[in-house]
Amino acid sequence: MKIPSTLMRKSCLLIPLIILSVSALAESPATKILYVGAISINPCQDAKVLADWYARLGIETKEIKGGYYAKLETTAGTLAFAIHPQKADAPKKSSASVSVVFRVDNFEASLSSLKAKGLSPESTEIDQFGQFAHFHDPDGNEVTLWGK
Repeated sequence: MKIPSTLMRKSCLLIPLIILSVSALAESPATKILYVGAISINPCQDAKVLADWYARLGIETKEIKGGYYAKLETTAGTLAFAIHPQKADAPKKSSASVSVVFRVDNFEASLSSLKAKGLSPESTEIDQFGQFAHFHDPDGNEVTLWGK
């Protein structure tokens, strides 16, 4: 029996998140990140473009030597977020291999807030694990909001 790649990818991403699940913070309508390990995008095509896109998602970064960095406090601990500038010898096109799932407290309010900032999901879905909104950042990396 062949397992669809979308189901396999979702299962691989969700199982660790479910195991690490913690109580949600009550804050709306802004997107509130509840937990993720650490995220580093390396290399990116244009660090400033990505930093601006993630700022609309609610991740404010600081520019340091061409890269953009943030530290987010979550209920599970600190999330380090980095957008590393493209090096001169980097490939012309990003591999778009980064896939991030952000757990949010109030899915509907978070989605409404992002739509007001010009970020509309490419698709949404509901299953036994919750609700999902799928985006791609300007480099093609998959970014998903997950909530109940």
